[in-house]
Amino acid sequence: MSVSRFFLLLTCSFSALAAQTPTVTLNVDNDGIYGIDQDYTSGLFLSYTSGAVRPNWWSRPLSLSAWGAASLDKWEVSLGHKMWTPSDITLDTPQPNERPYAGLLHGEFSYISLHPQQAQRFNLLVGTTGESSLSEEAQRVVHAITKSDDPNGWAYQVEDKVVGSVGYLSHFNLIRQRFTMSTDFEISNISEVNIGNYRSDAATGFMVRWGQDLASNFGSAQISVENPFKAGMIGASDYGWFLFGGIEGRYRFNDITIEGNRPLEGLEHPASYYDVTLEPWQATAVAGAAWYSRHFGFTFTTTANTSEYKQDKKSLHGTGGVSFYAFF
Repeated sequence: MSVSRFFLLLTCSFSALAAQTPTVTLNVDNDGIYGIDQDYTSGLFLSYTSGAVRPNWWSRPLSLSAWGAASLDKWEVSLGHKMWTPSDITLDTPQPNERPYAGLLHGEFSYISLHPQQAQRFNLLVGTTGESSLSEEAQRVVHAITKSDDPNGWAYQVEDKVVGSVGYLSHFNLIRQRFTMSTDFEISNISEVNIGNYRSDAATGFMVRWGQDLASNFGSAQISVENPFKAGMIGASDYGWFLFGGIEGRYRFNDITIEGNRPLEGLEHPASYYDVTLEPWQATAVAGAAWYSRHFGFTFTTTANTSEYKQDKKSLHGTGGVSFYAFF
């Protein structure tokens, strides 16, 4: 696509984004569908996305309208919880070359700007690891309900620390063509950068989608193991469905859930237990299906991720996810 054509598409108006109502979303990730409980084992996210907002003096630089586009802009706040565990949660003490117990309780603010040819998201995340993340309590409650093994090693989790990051995510449409009378086929590039003491990384990849009204729900599907669907990035679309799949590669510079400090009490040779090194080169694949009406919708996803630390005995880890959302 030529530069002149891109700016022509970007600056054209699109009536599909004439109005938009707020969105409430509940996302749940878990590796239980694969019968395991290790690495990134669960995630829970509750989000509220505003209706259309007009960019002002501070948000205009974050909006596609800064380039002259007829964009749909929104803001979003979310509360999330993530949890990571080693492969055997029944053991009381850490085992050599195993991923540490880690939890993250966090809040996030995002500014979203949407257009049929490009969607972007700026975000600020602030949270805490360690006991303050309440991960041990959360896992014990869930495992008591599901009659699963008791997690016994949380005394050696990554310690309390206030963490944060800022990030930028961009979806750029490469191809969108009519497939049947009522469906389209699309290929897009997704790129992301995050900087902070929680994680810092840079990633890029490609997503393929097939379904209805792809121009108005562009940007909602993500290539991520954690929270892979953002319903708040659906534009002013009354009805739609699509299947999607994508793959991305990333370089991760730091990750506190692997490299964070852990307590030494009770360990005879702590260095041998904590010999876990971040694997900077990583890859993620995702596949899923989304459907929504004027008032509500849901999405199912399955993901695979390569090892995030060099001593990992497994080359791939998988999760399943479900997202429920309502439009008001």
